[in-house]
Amino acid sequence: MVALAATGALIVGGGAAAMVGTGSAEPLLPVPAPVVGTTHVLPDLAPFAQTDDDPKGGTVGVDDDLTPPAPPLGGDAALRLETPDGDGKAAIAKAEDSALGEWIATAAYSAYQNAADNADQFPSMQLVIDYDPDSSAGFSTLTYEPIYNAGDSRTPNAWHRYEAGMGRWCSTRAIPGVIDESQRSCSNGGTKLLSEFVAAQPGIRVTGLVINQGRGNPGLDAGVDLVSTPTTTYDFELTKPAGPEMPGNPCEEPTTPPAHPGDDHGNGDDHPQGGDNGNSGHPEGGDNGHEKPDNGGHEPSHGDEHPQPDNGGHEQPGDGGHEPPHCPGS
Repeated sequence: MVALAATGALIVGGGAAAMVGTGSAEPLLPVPAPVVGTTHVLPDLAPFAQTDDDPKGGTVGVDDDLTPPAPPLGGDAALRLETPDGDGKAAIAKAEDSALGEWIATAAYSAYQNAADNADQFPSMQLVIDYDPDSSAGFSTLTYEPIYNAGDSRTPNAWHRYEAGMGRWCSTRAIPGVIDESQRSCSNGGTKLLSEFVAAQPGIRVTGLVINQGRGNPGLDAGVDLVSTPTTTYDFELTKPAGPEMPGNPCEEPTTPPAHPGDDHGNGDDHPQGGDNGNSGHPEGGDNGHEKPDNGGHEPSHGDEHPQPDNGGHEQPGDGGHEPPHCPGS
């Protein structure tokens, strides 16, 4: 596996491209997307960082060993996630601060399954959210998995583009008006559109982004690339591509996900007994009360809900002799 040491993240200006296809498996065509540029993420993973829970053998890196090594328009490498057994976890996270509604037209990622004990398993996209910013009660994690979206292709050894913002998401906690207690973790019809979350809770905010290969995914060796958000698309590469260095938003200051009460990353999270397999709080035996939409009995793989990456220390590109931008209040 090729891996190079590097520092910082390179942000290249210009219009980025989203890629769409029918059934997520057709040829991917570039179309304009409302993002300001592409952020090239190097092997140090900045502005992401590995989540702070114990990976238990799970590994995260950037390499060019897949065939092909990246999706169309994805350069020459990709994020590589490996969980050798059901206890392993491979996940990276970064802070966000935006309205959930902004993710409906933009959230997307490309994924590749190189090997898996369960052919339905692929990495997920997670959004850490706060539906009640005025109190400490509004925290949850929304999870998008291909297995819970009937139109998503899951053919191995091929890149697939998942338009997650238009798909169905699960919540780790009850959210008034959209997810009741019996629907947590994809149970009992608990897969909802992002627009349904926004309609129920108009003030809902995204505070973190996680690319997750959670526990309960034995033997899964997968790739992820071209992770699209409301402000940029993250392209994982081994080295800095040639081209000018331009920050997507020079006035934006780095942030980290807020801490949440009761977050001890042990038994204080939403999975007191079941780890990341999404079955805590349910009686043992049977199917734990879950509806399983075309998933062949697969349980959702939920990651640590409280990522705490340190993304504020990476260097920003130099100004090349230009005057610094004028930011509001400066």
